[in-house]
Parts: sequence; structure tokens; C-alpha cells
Amino acid sequence: MEPYHNPDGSFTRLRGVVETTNWSGYAVTAGSPYTSASATWQVPNVTYDGGSTPYGYEYVFNWVGIGGNTDATLIQLGTESIVSTSGAVFFYAWYELYPANDNEIALSVQPGDIVTASLRCTAACSPGQVQTWQLTMADETANSSWTQSFQYQSSMASAEWITEPPYYGGILPLADYGRATFDPVEANGANPNLSLSANGVIAADPWGETSNPSGPVDGNIFSTCWGKGALTPCTAGALASPPALTASTTAAAPPAPAASAALSASPPATPLPGIASKLTWSSANATTCKGSGFTASGTSGWALVFPRVTTSYALTCTGKANPVTAMATVTVK
Repeated sequence: MEPYHNPDGSFTRLRGVVETTNWSGYAVTAGSPYTSASATWQVPNVTYDGGSTPYGYEYVFNWVGIGGNTDATLIQLGTESIVSTSGAVFFYAWYELYPANDNEIALSVQPGDIVTASLRCTAACSPGQVQTWQLTMADETANSSWTQSFQYQSSMASAEWITEPPYYGGILPLADYGRATFDPVEANGANPNLSLSANGVIAADPWGETSNPSGPVDGNIFSTCWGKGALTPCTAGALASPPALTASTTAAAPPAPAASAALSASPPATPLPGIASKLTWSSANATTCKGSGFTASGTSGWALVFPRVTTSYALTCTGKANPVTAMATVTVK
């Protein structure tokens, strides 16, 4: 975990505002430890911006979080809007307890829905302990809600309200979401009194898209605005009435990128039993890999094996899609 949920670590200060490759919005630290944070926003509709994408989709996350601003802990609760190159759109609600992957929650959301998400520590609420966190999301437009409690040790050192493209093997393209408004946000049950120069975060992703936060209104209301090639001047908007849904809203969910795996042995044949052979493996779009007949550590690497008879080894890698298996055989002559 890098600062600002930015795995490649590239962030700088621009005109007093932190610039990252994926986070935009506000992050505060002065009131730590943070035992609660919340935000209300409108799920943005999205359009495809006409550039190239690695998987045929563009994305935007909107979320509230605790931790992760300058450390390797982060609790997030948010919504995701996705658009394909054909214009089909998809919408989800999710949570993440870093470093675990994000998890979709059982709450249906649609573009234009007004949602309120909150994170609240309910037990062992100090940074040196494993805390109990209650996560709650309410879709005020649909009059539906979800809540669940988790055990997690957070630094409790920051609170964030963020718009970003997700990271999956690299930062993905940011969909054109227009403007997203957070109205209001809270930290420790109070107005965080946001300041653009002190707490603002700008995003400029590797695909040329940008996301620029507005100055805050009353210290707890702001918007982020999408741009291409340059920052779009942004002013705080207002939560609007939900737009009419289109047929594309009900399209099937996009497939997760397929994982791939490769395993090779060098040398592939040994003249005598017990001679070492080096197994080398690699993968793509995988989160875990497991060896059969040897121990695989990580999604790429190598290990030595000492077969006494001709032996076949297997590597199984798992991502968001179905697992895949690669094989390699060492022949003992």
C-alpha cells in the first residue's frame, strides 16, 4: 500500500495541493485518531471517453475511507461506475479492507441514486489494537441499506473522501463521470472543515484523464470534476434528482480479466536422480499462485526442486476470474 492508495507511489504537490495518479478529493489527518467517517454522494453516470483501455472498460470509484493516507492500512466503502467501449454501463456498491481485494455488497445501486456510507469503530478503538468496525451504506433513493461489522487493525491516522480509478495490475482508465458531489462529509461525527490547500488531492492518471476537486463549501461539501489532458475547473455542485434509467443500465456485468499462468523447468531433464532443476513461474491478472509439488511464493518467482523420478509440477493461479493451471515436467533419465 502506497500513500493515497497509489501503488506506483507517484504523488507530488501542485500549487499546494497533492497530485496523485489516482486519488482526487480530500484527505485529512489533523483530527486523528479517526473512529468514524461518513459521506453522502450521488452515484455518477459514466460515458466512455474515446481512448484506449486495457480490458475494454473505464471505471470510477467514489468512496469514504479511514487510514491509508500515509500508511498501509485502509478501510473503504463506496460505489463503482463502469462503462464499456460500446457504452454499456454497470454499477456496484463495495467495501475493501486493504490489502484484501474489494468485495461487492448486497446493495443494488443505480446512476443518480443518493447514497450515504459510514465507517464507525465500535470496539477496541485505538490504533494499537484490532478494532471492530461497522460499515453501513444506505441508498436513500431506493430506500434500501446494508450493514456489516469487521475486525481490522487500522492506523486510524486519516479520513478520506475520494474519487478514483481502480488499480488492477496498474491504474485503470478513469471513466468520464462529469462531476461527482459529496454533500456532506463528516469525520469523528463532525464537520472536518476541509481546506483545498491543506487537504485537497488531484488525480492525473497514466491514460491522460484527470479529476480535480473543487474548493469546499461550509467545510464539508465539495465536488470532483473529470477532465482529459488537463484539469477541469471545478466548483461544488448540488445533489440532483435521479435521471431516468436506460436499458444499458441492466446489461450483464463485465467479465473479470482472465488470469494466465506460465511454468517452466530448467533443465527439463536431468541425467541422475536428485539433480536440481529450477522451476520459474509468472502470471498475469492473478492475485495468488499455489504450487503442486513445490512451494510457490507470490505470483511470479522461482524455486529449486530435486526430483528422484520423472515428476510433473503444477502451478495454479487465481484472480477475479476462474483459476488457471500451468504444468512443467522434469524428466529423470
